[in-house]
Amino acid sequence: MQKFEPYDQITLNKQIDELSKRGINKGCRGTIAEIGDKKNLVLFHNRADIGDYAFAWVADEDLDYSGKYPEWLLDDFIKFITMHDPAKKLSFSKTELQEYDYVELMVERDEYADEGVHKGMRGTILNPEKIRGCWQVYFSDETGADFAAVPVREEDLKLIKR
Repeated sequence: MQKFEPYDQITLNKQIDELSKRGINKGCRGTIAEIGDKKNLVLFHNRADIGDYAFAWVADEDLDYSGKYPEWLLDDFIKFITMHDPAKKLSFSKTELQEYDYVELMVERDEYADEGVHKGMRGTILNPEKIRGCWQVYFSDETGADFAAVPVREEDLKLIKR
């Protein structure tokens, strides 16, 4: 059986019902944050929402080793896990939208207005994943020409058409 060390990068090698309810599925990658007696605390990375994560205790036999955490990033990772309480982030954030959804901007924010985008305007999500909770939305003018590609928070959008 594989013996892991802190900060080893791993892949979940089987589907586990308890974890799948939290969005963590077979093939999900993560990093060992803490070694336990029978299970390891793993920080899993959400491939559908870059920057989103979830902690879970997982047995050695349910994990495959995929490499060492990059040395040059290790200090930042250690700071991150010491600043975040694993008990408060046990599942991935829910995602209501997806690539190619036609959406409407529901709020007025300076960060959008600076790009010429205002409440009520409509656009299309043209990236397959969220990044730090934002979708890249392409807004078009009345001729159909794109005039702005803006990262927009999911909670600021309403689905118009899928």
